Amino acid sequence: MAKILVTHGVPAQRFGLLAPNEVLYPGEGRAFGREELLNLLPACAAVVACGPMDRQLLEACRAVRLIVVYGAGYDAVDMAAATEMGIPVANVPDSVTDATAELTVTLMLALLRRVCGQDRMIRREGTTRELFAMGREMGVSPEGLTLGVVGMGRIGARVAEFGRFLHMRVVYTSRQIKPFSIAGNARRLPLPELLRVSDVVTLHCPLTPETEGMIGEKELAFMRPTAFLINVARGKMVDEAALAAALEQGRLAGAALDVFAAEPEVPARLKALDNVVLTPHIGSNTLRTRNRMAEQCCDRILQALAGQKPGNLLNPEAWPEKR
Repeated sequence: MAKILVTHGVPAQRFGLLAPNEVLYPGEGRAFGREELLNLLPACAAVVACGPMDRQLLEACRAVRLIVVYGAGYDAVDMAAATEMGIPVANVPDSVTDATAELTVTLMLALLRRVCGQDRMIRREGTTRELFAMGREMGVSPEGLTLGVVGMGRIGARVAEFGRFLHMRVVYTSRQIKPFSIAGNARRLPLPELLRVSDVVTLHCPLTPETEGMIGEKELAFMRPTAFLINVARGKMVDEAALAAALEQGRLAGAALDVFAAEPEVPARLKALDNVVLTPHIGSNTLRTRNRMAEQCCDRILQALAGQKPGNLLNPEAWPEKR
């Protein structure tokens, strides 16, 4: 019987699929502290990583046969160190696609129709009579707008589908041209041109040295003053100070952010703006999605414990072929 560690108290019911193995779970709503992890990891055969795994924590994984990232993004794991130590790492990107794309469209429509601002106004003290007058604080219809998808992977492709359903034109940027089955009738453009022509720009890239800070002052200057920016990917991809300045100065119509550079800290300048929608990294935060994430984590772990190469292996060079 193997010991399997889940670093955070995420919905746990589906981890029952790992029985009769022992699951080390911190309890709902909490996480193992660093010292607890350093003490527990040496005895574990697998880890479900819901947070950072740096070199020191990886060095404690003496018997770990697989680390599964709880989600799609794996920038919190020191992949170079894991590969150097021969620790295979996998992720579960398919499980988060729908929920994250749904949130992207939710944020887009909230921005275009000024939902959050209207909600705040109707809750303020005083009369609401003037709020019900026709023609006040009008929003924007998505039909006919250009949706710029930065990163046409699983989530980006699903967002593009939603955009087409809303009768939006879709353009995208990606390292490679995507087949029609993924991109539909979307045009591939260089990032500067995409920023210039798009009414809504939404980010769906993984965080890498190339994408960190990819939307800064120069890139924001390419965008129209009537355009909107949405980030559900990683906070460090956007220069938050430059974004706040563009919004404050009316060089951008609005933004919606589910992720931040220094989570859980959120810049006060962004919180002060009425044309910004903020959510606390909830892209995959539905019970159905979290259950699917747990199920796919279990699948990867059971494959590895059985000596089978797990799906979505991120560093295949760390997998010993004669296991």
